[in-house]
Amino acid sequence: MASNIKKVTKNTARHVLQLITQTSENLKMMEISEHFDPIQQLGTGSYGKVLLAKHRGSGKLVAVKILRKEKVTMDNFMVEYGVSVNLNGHPNIIRTHEVAFHTSKDYVFVQEAATAGTLFSLIKQNIGLNEDTVKRCIPQIASALEYMHSKGIVHRDIKPDNILLMDIECNTIKVADFGMARLQGTEAPSLSWFIPYTAPELCSMKQGDCLLLHPSIDIWSFGILIYAAMTGSFPWKEAKGRDPIYRDFAWWQVRKDVTLAPEKWREFSLEARQMFWVLLALNASERCSAMDILKYLHVPWKAEMQIQMVYRGNDVHSGATASAASCLLPGEITSLAIGAEVEIA
Repeated sequence: MASNIKKVTKNTARHVLQLITQTSENLKMMEISEHFDPIQQLGTGSYGKVLLAKHRGSGKLVAVKILRKEKVTMDNFMVEYGVSVNLNGHPNIIRTHEVAFHTSKDYVFVQEAATAGTLFSLIKQNIGLNEDTVKRCIPQIASALEYMHSKGIVHRDIKPDNILLMDIECNTIKVADFGMARLQGTEAPSLSWFIPYTAPELCSMKQGDCLLLHPSIDIWSFGILIYAAMTGSFPWKEAKGRDPIYRDFAWWQVRKDVTLAPEKWREFSLEARQMFWVLLALNASERCSAMDILKYLHVPWKAEMQIQMVYRGNDVHSGATASAASCLLPGEITSLAIGAEVEIA
């Protein structure tokens, strides 16, 4: 099993590297306005922004992702672009066009447009979404994760902000933003910050430690995403023992009795509590796969007698997010360049 994973990961690395090198010898410099007419800003973050634009050649609407050179190295830009294109073809992963270039200040690549917003934009603070809507989203996210993981890719930033809506009813949603995505088995350094989606094995790392990336990191984030979508709040601020709410959850798992749930978890049915246990297992090796979640879709997730918890300090709209990236395969990607044939199929 381990040897098969290594083989898959090596194949993905080879395909990503080939994709990058085959585009061209040089990364073309040009202005966005040469081929695209910007319409509006779709999103912004620490490293850049995404614009909705019309491609002049075809008239199609596209999303133009702009990453500031002062924030993102050329290697990291190429890795994100290469991984994103490599994942094309899955119906629940945003499509990336093979168009990449740079300006004097930015690196740029082009993706399909998702104009209905993000899953985050739908979640009502301290209320969440109705269960039917969440259950429309979950199989689609699970399928995208399963596809990524089958290719040996770990997303590392699964959260509602990175789930794009193709329609407001969530009939079609797509996982996006592969800026932090890396190959399984890549060494990830310790973090100086944590968000509620961060798995406990990452939160417990000391400065200077490294952790080999594994899909179980995404499964943990997937579990927190489901909780946030259902409640409009986070279960805790961080998955560390110093957080009393997380500590109560950890003790509940150790006791192995779903009926003895801490107060925050009593609004969920017994079946849903069991689901969260396998998504949020303290031991990463005991977490389920993404598609295992489908067995829980036919049971109710909310308990009949709901206890409403207002936990404003951890509501899903109150946390800042951040991202950090290291190279896909340190030492193997150095000075590759990408060309830009600006054609939108």
